[in-house]
Amino acid sequence: MAKPILATNIDGFLINHSAFIEPHKEWFEKVIKLTGNENLRKWIGSKDYFKGVDIAMEHVMPNATPEQRTLQARHWYQEAVVKYIEENPEIVNHQLGNWLTSLKEKYTIALITSNTSEYIHQILKAADLNDIYDIIFSSSALDKPDKAKLFKEFSKKYGKPKYYIASRNKEAFEQCLLFGENCIYFAQEEINPEIQEIAHKTINNKKELNELIQN
Repeated sequence: MAKPILATNIDGFLINHSAFIEPHKEWFEKVIKLTGNENLRKWIGSKDYFKGVDIAMEHVMPNATPEQRTLQARHWYQEAVVKYIEENPEIVNHQLGNWLTSLKEKYTIALITSNTSEYIHQILKAADLNDIYDIIFSSSALDKPDKAKLFKEFSKKYGKPKYYIASRNKEAFEQCLLFGENCIYFAQEEINPEIQEIAHKTINNKKELNELIQN
């Protein structure tokens, strides 16, 4: 009988969110410098930030296809993420990584991430988090980040996870509610009330999390 799937994200869970938001800011600073367009600054931190990415890349690569622009944009961003993690190793939660590894006899451990297939292994290597995940389900660099698509395709290929555990991103939890059995909000920092409201359960300490998963 196949082991049940325990799925997680990585942003804010095993790796502090700063590893993904600081390169996001750096990315926009880079294209503002390239284009001279200060209006692009309004997209930093925006939920719809990729609209700003599209606008910027149309100026940076006017003769390229939309797919080529997306590929280059995500390439710059993911390189910056890897560099940030290498320069700030303290942002990686190795204790949580070791805990996931200890569950491998009981669960198939899966990563569902909008980071690109081309770079997620480099990110895990930079963070020294190799060999934790049995399944790594990520997006193509040719596609824009799309959590709805990721969860739908994951469920179709592997089935519904028994547990999905994440530490941030309301959109991911909204998708989990459609495809997951138990969507667990593991709040490692200040609790986000919007996520708490929709998650099946909110937990803020590893002992309680472990008791839930082990039972």
